[in-house]
Amino acid sequence: MSKIKVLSVTGNPDLIHFRTLQKTERKKTYEIQEMHESEYDHEIKILKRDASLRMQLKRLQPLSNQEHFTIDDSFTSKTVKRPLLLIQNGTPIVHSSRRTKFTQSLINQAYESQLSFFNSRKNTYVQMILQIDEQLYPIIIELYTEYAPKACDNFVKFCEGVNIDGNYYTYKNTKFQKFKPNGFLQGGQFAKKVSIYGDYFEDESYALQHDCEGIIGQVNDGFQHTNHSQFYITLAPMSYFNFKRVAFGKVIRGMKQFQKILKKELISPNIIIQECGRYDQQAQIRMKLEKFSEDFAGVLPENAESFNKFIDAEQEKHTDAQGDFTQLMKFLVEQMKLISKFAYSLTAIKKAILQLNEQFKKNQLCLMLYILDNQQVLLSDNQQGKYLVVFRAIDGTDSCRASAFIVFKKQTTMFKNVNLNDLKQSGEQVIGICYCIYGTTTQLVFGTGYNLSMFTLQNNEFKLQQQELQIPKIETFYCTDIKDDFLQYKIISSLPTKNMRYTNSIFTTLHRVVRLGGLAMYKDVTIFEALICAFILARSWGWSFCAGTTTFNQIKVKNVNQLTYLYLGQQKWVQKIENHFLSIV
Repeated sequence: MSKIKVLSVTGNPDLIHFRTLQKTERKKTYEIQEMHESEYDHEIKILKRDASLRMQLKRLQPLSNQEHFTIDDSFTSKTVKRPLLLIQNGTPIVHSSRRTKFTQSLINQAYESQLSFFNSRKNTYVQMILQIDEQLYPIIIELYTEYAPKACDNFVKFCEGVNIDGNYYTYKNTKFQKFKPNGFLQGGQFAKKVSIYGDYFEDESYALQHDCEGIIGQVNDGFQHTNHSQFYITLAPMSYFNFKRVAFGKVIRGMKQFQKILKKELISPNIIIQECGRYDQQAQIRMKLEKFSEDFAGVLPENAESFNKFIDAEQEKHTDAQGDFTQLMKFLVEQMKLISKFAYSLTAIKKAILQLNEQFKKNQLCLMLYILDNQQVLLSDNQQGKYLVVFRAIDGTDSCRASAFIVFKKQTTMFKNVNLNDLKQSGEQVIGICYCIYGTTTQLVFGTGYNLSMFTLQNNEFKLQQQELQIPKIETFYCTDIKDDFLQYKIISSLPTKNMRYTNSIFTTLHRVVRLGGLAMYKDVTIFEALICAFILARSWGWSFCAGTTTFNQIKVKNVNQLTYLYLGQQKWVQKIENHFLSIV
């Protein structure tokens, strides 16, 4: 009788059968047990026959220096035996052991592998957005419906909202009643003990152990078969709960970020469930497979003009124009072209950033304020340059990334040292602006004066696709990271669309607003990012509201580290927000 390799993952009580797991990956990730095929078949029959016997199966634990399974773990390629990519916080990156060019096909390969993985699990997923001191922390929970179907269904119904005996119950806007550091959170309490099955319902299975943080389980009244609406989330291994409380799910995304803030709190934090409901993980993955840039893919005109020829032609239209500005624009766009080759690889982008630093230091045309991950660094400190540039190297952590820059003219005389005070100018002193969205269709939007033109990267050259961009007069989506009752009830509820699209890239959202029509609302945006967005919206017949004004020319930079709110969209919606804001100031 032949032997096979069997692996059991903590948090996923099913046995997983690996025939092609390589030794190197085996040692790094899990311990493997060999068993005869007849033994394996016997264990599977037990699993299918009686859920209560599953806890008797011997499970192999991950090695002590390995993390427990989450949906951000690596997914093996179908064509290559070892992992090609990692999915971390929803962002695909190249596996450290692979030296390969990161392409869109590899992104798709990773997501397709992830999609097939979840198709095989057949579990239910729930999303909760937890609020601590006005900060939002989304988490995704996987519910093991095969083990505790009643508990899972009870939890999902309370997340969605349910009527029981004429009363409406929901976890939304409820607080966690108990918080024990390095212990657990307890929530879901109502005025009386209630479940969708009446008062109490029975324990179903103790198969899922409390051996890591993020385990979701039923709170009982101290003895068996007294489950109701209350639940808990473990913040550390809680072996004391094993065989006493029914665990039915696990947090598979967002737990690390949530735990970090809990560890920083000196007193018990006020934790509120701001939003909750069913989460379609497969739909989310399919959405990522529908590449962002395909929304804007268009046919380039025949003999489309290149960016370099375009800007040379623009210079010739002005007799007093100097070649320095044109040379600077070409230089900055070349840097964006360089970033586009590495935009989706976190390891490769570090190398690209080093190259950018060297290029910026050699440049003698401008003073560069270089922003990376919200850390502002002054580079290319020269006295002869005529211009000041704020360059945002990489914006966004999702599969959509962007770069942007804004150009001012130097205010001091040529022979004075340039300093950060020269950047404290108003919007009317902006002389050039540009952002670039990376993807299978990489697009660049460039503007000077009242011109706003869009270019598409083709054969390593930006080609002119469209001039005089105008925002559509419809709203196809909205995007917000601001919690505000006025926005929720007066603005969002009145929008003709209820389609929410959120990415961590402000410029990705800006491009959606300009090209597709929408409404975007952000807080704590750097003043230079707000200026870029306001400039683009003003030139595409849209509206923006930031730094206390909707008039782009009146936006004033008071501090290079200044943060502001930002609203982008059609005039009628931004006007409502502005009127509300001004009425409470």
